[in-house]
Amino acid sequence: MLSILIPVYNYNIFSMVSQIHNQVSDCHITFEIRVYDDGSKQFSVKNNAISNLSNTTYKELPNNIGRSAIRNLLAAEAKYDLLLFIDAGTVPKSDNFIKDYLDHPEYSVVSGGMTYLSKPPKKPFTLRWAYTKKRESSIQKPSHTQPVICSSNFLIQKEIFKRNPFDESLKKYGCEDVLFFDGITKKGIPIKHINNPVIHDAQDDATTFIKKTETAIENLIELIDTKKLPRNRYKVSKLYYKLERIRLDTLISLLFKATRNILKMNFNSSYPSILCYDLYRLGYFCLIKNKK
Repeated sequence: MLSILIPVYNYNIFSMVSQIHNQVSDCHITFEIRVYDDGSKQFSVKNNAISNLSNTTYKELPNNIGRSAIRNLLAAEAKYDLLLFIDAGTVPKSDNFIKDYLDHPEYSVVSGGMTYLSKPPKKPFTLRWAYTKKRESSIQKPSHTQPVICSSNFLIQKEIFKRNPFDESLKKYGCEDVLFFDGITKKGIPIKHINNPVIHDAQDDATTFIKKTETAIENLIELIDTKKLPRNRYKVSKLYYKLERIRLDTLISLLFKATRNILKMNFNSSYPSILCYDLYRLGYFCLIKNKK
């Protein structure tokens, strides 16, 4: 028995949910699909059509409660003992996406990974696509490297989730998935990685993606300051503290202020640089830390 849980915010989710519904129906199992809208202002009419699908619930929350809280709410209200989380803004790569997850009943947590559109979008949407391709795609990672862990799609036993919920102190975008999966790993619960990705649709333009990046950096700094994450959990934070020790963090902050708009011009181009994106993240980290 499977509960498929999909949080959504300002996104037309009907096509993806229909695809998921067709797949799980073909598996001939007891299931439900829950789609909870986190206080969106768009696509309400189109998404309401989801309720016409069998065993499917569409709920609109009156206010935005955040990425962590909505996942916890979905899990709390799920009927069944096996939870499959899927993010809006993605689509399963395989026609056997649901079946491939169900083939691993012996594991408490299973992660399918994420990949990118085969054809890059035009500017200013190229940066998000390039980042997914270079940094988030599980398909491109050789087997000897650390698997990519993200909350875009994963299967988990409800009892495990209840004991290890998402941290609701994080109201905004960023780091909530790393904190969640780190907590599970620290308790000795194995995470099975399988090649069953969703495709990220890359619909964030460069300006939106950079705003999300800045929010994620702010979350990361808060999590490190409150000792919920170690300083070396991310490369950007690990590098910052090395620069701080040799007193170069202030210089990087000043250079960032001088080049910030130039970097943003690159991000909005047809050929955005991931190296420039990394420099932006480091510069923003230094800027925020030097304001404290």
